[in-house]
Amino acid sequence: DAASIRRGYHVYKNVCSSCHSLGRIAYRNLAGTCFTEEEAKELAEETEVEDGPNDEGEMFTRPGRLSDYFPAPYANEEAARYANNGALPPDLSLIVKARHGGEDYIFALLTGYVDPPEGVNPREGLHYNPYFPG
Repeated sequence: DAASIRRGYHVYKNVCSSCHSLGRIAYRNLAGTCFTEEEAKELAEETEVEDGPNDEGEMFTRPGRLSDYFPAPYANEEAARYANNGALPPDLSLIVKARHGGEDYIFALLTGYVDPPEGVNPREGLHYNPYFPG
């Protein structure tokens, strides 16, 4: 339902987007689903997008548009791994379709973090989730 999608967007924006991308989702995908077209335009415009080149061959930044895709949190895969102790945070665009259990997988992932059992020592900066191996 629209309220759940809207809530999910806000969780992604405020929590998940610091590590995970939504590289296959454009702001236009929000319009008519969980936001009005005007609201989706406002969300897009909060993002600075590199565009160009202009007539002089220079790149420039502009406010985002509905046709723009969500920005990636890192410039490249190496930067993402470096910032996450070698782990590459997966793109979440198609995660429901890509994982067995779909929505249940995401729910278990988001709510499953607990203290590790005796003898399990996650690497520094990582957390234990019995529903998410690795």
